[in-house]
Amino acid sequence: MRLGGFTAITWRPGDTEAAARAAQFALRVDASRQWRTAREGDCLRLWVWGAAPLAVTLLPQGAGVVVGDLFSAPAAGAPQDLLSGVDATQRDVLGVAQWLSRHRWGRYIALLRDQDGCAAVFRDPSGLIDCLIWRLESGVTVIASEFDPLPDWLRPQRLSLNWDSIAHYVAIPSARSTEPLFDDVVAVGPGELRRLEPVSMPSTLVWRPADFATPAAADTPVLQAELVRRVDVCTAQLASTHDRLIVELSGGLDSSILAGALAATGHAGRVAVWLNRVGDRAEGDERDYARAVTDRIGVRLTTVAKPFAPLIASDFAELARSVWPAMNGVDASRDRDEVERLTQMGARGLISGQGGDALFFQHPTPLVVADALRAKGLSVLASPLLGDVARRTRQSVWRVLAAVRADRRGRRPPLMAPSSLMRPEIRALAAGSVHRWTADAQAQGLPPAKTVQILGLANHHIYHGDSRRRGVADLIFPLLSQPVMEHCLSIPIPVLASTSEDRPFAREAFAARLPAAVRARREKGNLSAYFARLVAVSLPTLRPMLLDGCLCEAGILDRDAVNRVLDPRQLIWESRPADILWAASVEAWARHWQSQVPDSPSAPRLRR
Repeated sequence: MRLGGFTAITWRPGDTEAAARAAQFALRVDASRQWRTAREGDCLRLWVWGAAPLAVTLLPQGAGVVVGDLFSAPAAGAPQDLLSGVDATQRDVLGVAQWLSRHRWGRYIALLRDQDGCAAVFRDPSGLIDCLIWRLESGVTVIASEFDPLPDWLRPQRLSLNWDSIAHYVAIPSARSTEPLFDDVVAVGPGELRRLEPVSMPSTLVWRPADFATPAAADTPVLQAELVRRVDVCTAQLASTHDRLIVELSGGLDSSILAGALAATGHAGRVAVWLNRVGDRAEGDERDYARAVTDRIGVRLTTVAKPFAPLIASDFAELARSVWPAMNGVDASRDRDEVERLTQMGARGLISGQGGDALFFQHPTPLVVADALRAKGLSVLASPLLGDVARRTRQSVWRVLAAVRADRRGRRPPLMAPSSLMRPEIRALAAGSVHRWTADAQAQGLPPAKTVQILGLANHHIYHGDSRRRGVADLIFPLLSQPVMEHCLSIPIPVLASTSEDRPFAREAFAARLPAAVRARREKGNLSAYFARLVAVSLPTLRPMLLDGCLCEAGILDRDAVNRVLDPRQLIWESRPADILWAASVEAWARHWQSQVPDSPSAPRLRR
């Protein structure tokens, strides 16, 4: 269970029978005295719960309520008053959601109602609060952030596993990271508006990354100055919600940028610990870079050994009650260590530089040249960009041009490679799975590297999921805040990745705040070797768990492929450790929910 969440019951205006049923459910909730009533009225009962209950903001004009943190947009001219400029006589749920997406940002769920009584739910683009909807009884709908704290009688009554969705989730997690793996439950995706009558109708994507991909009409120094301003504003506003914070300072570019932003905005004093984790291998020791950052801003760096322990079955089972499998907590020893540290320090916020890889386009790909050709034509081939991309991708100019030519002819490889552990026919079935943001970018014909950037942003939804540390702290990702995403989406990829260096645009934008060691650093730390070792030492758990598990029995995983990959003699050559750890997380999740909902190891699988 997370640090704080919400549950709401709503019903149709004028439906007296539904209102009576909802009242009975509300009485049972109130009698438990476990949650705090946050709103009562307008056919809505709202409760918040947890060690740090979510804030609740009442919207004017009877438009609804917002659950969570709500900040004014940093753009000039953003109205200070909620729904300023919205005509009360013309107001509808779509208009309110659009107003919120343009003039506010944060981590929130908006429960809306229009003039005609139509109810809807809007989820902010960051996606940091989950939002699930189901029909409890005729006319009564439940909206909640998760299942775990709910009593059985308030949970979906006809919940069942959807093995088609599970198969797609194992294949390409990011494609289904905001879609439920159950029947009879609907999830609201980041930036989506979903009406409650009927709840089965398609949602509206109010906030779309593709809408911000029009190149900004400004010179590079102006764009860089605006990036610094937005990172500062968002970091400061997110940090201000907590008195004590822990900052994960890896020594890489992204966390160094956030450390500089905290210092520049006067919030460094809120940080209880500037934490750097040191691995037992050379590639895992980045403390010199991190110390250069803390020395520059005048604070003390705390270095700790990165915990490393074999995974056991209970490590996976511990988080299996979540609505989605908990990949965010798969490194159990580190997760527990962070819980202990947060608890000892009394910190309720953990700041991370997650998201910078996608925003600043760390991904080395020849498609950068493809984007430039679309924008500027063949003159790009005579510019330094072609050679820079060849050096960045460590291949010849000719191979870069071959990849660009293949893209122009529509023969580009899949954006994401499905899991190597799946049966070939299931892998082929799922190969076309894409996140809704990515599908929208493709439909709008965005340049290929810009589409890869949007895919990277969608991938981060996986890591917003459950973990042990989420139970004691808010995980704060300023680089994934809506204003920063919007700005970086507006910058063409050939500008973000204009040289052979790693993330040159962001590196130059924040150069004045970065120590020389970080500015000069050209490679980032790589966790692939760490997770490969974690898989290797955890084989006594992983082999039987997967080979004898329900995913193999369901025909999703290929038992021969699993057996081959988990052979110690082959692991170093064939391993994609993320595929293995992801499959184990889903396996533990499916086993738990088979004991909770109408399903069994012999139930039909994979509807064709």
